Amino acid sequence: MAPLVDFGDVIKMYLHYLDILVLLAYLVGMALMGIYFSRNNNSTEDYFVGSRSFQGWVIGLSLVGTSISSITFLAYPADAFKTAWLRFIPNHFFDMAK
Repeated sequence: MAPLVDFGDVIKMYLHYLDILVLLAYLVGMALMGIYFSRNNNSTEDYFVGSRSFQGWVIGLSLVGTSISSITFLAYPADAFKTAWLRFIPNHFFDMAK
């Protein structure tokens, strides 16, 4: 099996055909889902604010989910170590204050 990505002698990554098949199935599925749901959008307001039909708690959960991202788990601890916890504590409790 030939390497799909070759970084010289440092790293060689091999993908099995099932990995490629799953990746392609995912990409095709996402494209089809985008086409299906785009039929319901008739204006930019439909796209950006969902025709203003969402309840407040749904938007709140979306905001909390957005603020708790991979940056929360990776960058904040590193920054806390670097800055002696100066920025970590306010950002850590930001979600509790919402």
